[in-house]
Amino acid sequence: MKSAVNMLEERLIYLSSLARDICIAVLEAVEKKNPAEANSVLAMDEKVDALNRSIQEAVLQTARECPEDITSVIIIGKIAQDIERLVDHSMNVARIAIDPTVPSQNYDFYALTFKRMGEIVVEMLGEAIDAFLNRDPEAAAQVAKKDDVLDTIYADAKKRLRSGQEGLKLEETIDLMLAAKHLERMGDYVTNICEYTSMAVTGLQTDLN
Repeated sequence: MKSAVNMLEERLIYLSSLARDICIAVLEAVEKKNPAEANSVLAMDEKVDALNRSIQEAVLQTARECPEDITSVIIIGKIAQDIERLVDHSMNVARIAIDPTVPSQNYDFYALTFKRMGEIVVEMLGEAIDAFLNRDPEAAAQVAKKDDVLDTIYADAKKRLRSGQEGLKLEETIDLMLAAKHLERMGDYVTNICEYTSMAVTGLQTDLN
């Protein structure tokens, strides 16, 4: 018979899988600059929000009924919350595909940059959830190191945009820079999940960023 924690973990797996699917769809919409696909992705936000709410409610109920599992239960709630926030950032990235102020000039370069960043986030999220389910803080620490790659890509994109070498308008520059920032923040949320894994095992808060 499945324990209450096992059932919560199953919901968490589903939430993380949904988040990864959404991120992949966002990347495709942005790469193609396809407003229809972007709007379709935006419609998924409510589903993620509802699923997170259901997990948070189950966390409270399980915490009352199974106090011996309180550590795992609380951390599952925190992970679900950060996945929901990660998806919120991906929704903001999706809006780049809709925004008419985003330039066609040099857009392919930034679309590829965003795709690379998003692929790293998707990979990190899957590995971070696996590390948590296995209660493996060493694996979680290795996942968190990949956030450094995201930070580097973001810094390079920001430097290029700030240089003004492409002659973009201010609003165009801001839109592209914000999209890159949202993707960089998504990596930070995955790093949080890795830190929760360490906390679940050691009981100590570890800074992996």
